[in-house]
Amino acid sequence: MNNQGDWRHPPADLRLQNAQVHVWRSPLDLPTERIELFAKILSSDEQIRADRFRFAQHRQRFIAGRGILRSLLGRYLQIAPDQVQFIYSEKGKPSLANQRLQFNVAHSQGLALYAVALDRPVGVDLEQVRAIADLDSLTQRFFSPNEHAAISALPACQQSQAFFRYWVCKEAYLKATGDGLAKLQALEMSLESNQAYLTKIPQGNIADWHLRELAPAANFVGAIVSSSQNCNLTCWQL
Repeated sequence: MNNQGDWRHPPADLRLQNAQVHVWRSPLDLPTERIELFAKILSSDEQIRADRFRFAQHRQRFIAGRGILRSLLGRYLQIAPDQVQFIYSEKGKPSLANQRLQFNVAHSQGLALYAVALDRPVGVDLEQVRAIADLDSLTQRFFSPNEHAAISALPACQQSQAFFRYWVCKEAYLKATGDGLAKLQALEMSLESNQAYLTKIPQGNIADWHLRELAPAANFVGAIVSSSQNCNLTCWQL
């Protein structure tokens, strides 16, 4: 697991090599002037989506999230942010057409993570740790028997943290592979004190995937999954 102090400011000359995976951390609650600037670089369909949000905070976070994503991808592609062209899967997942650059996005409350890699699928997830009233029933429904037993054996004050650690690791893996939530119980993790490990996956070879837990901020947990164990992860702060 990385530490909160591991997030660094990027160099002016940013480069992404084949063996590297970059993950970016950024707040979404930004000053009004930055939101207005980001709104100007959104596509027409993104602007329509932004206008559909009922609450101003949700609308502003969407604009910030998309504006940051466009700015980051434009930096890697060396094009203007408003020139970044997305294509969408049937499930609405955005990607870049005919590009080696792969990316994934996660957000929780006012914080976002952006994962970027070359020629390899990547998934990232993020959650704010909070109390869950029906935690036991949720773990029985979505987690494996071993995971449910591991969480149940913990002191009550530690169970929510463990639940969300499992959850973000599973979500990051499923986002990297493109599998849906139906595969949650077929995916099993082992949690150590500061790192999670894949112990069972729905199909394929565990050695083909690299899982890393992240420490995005106080009271948040995160995880990133990419194909191949040959992975050099760098964490950047915006």
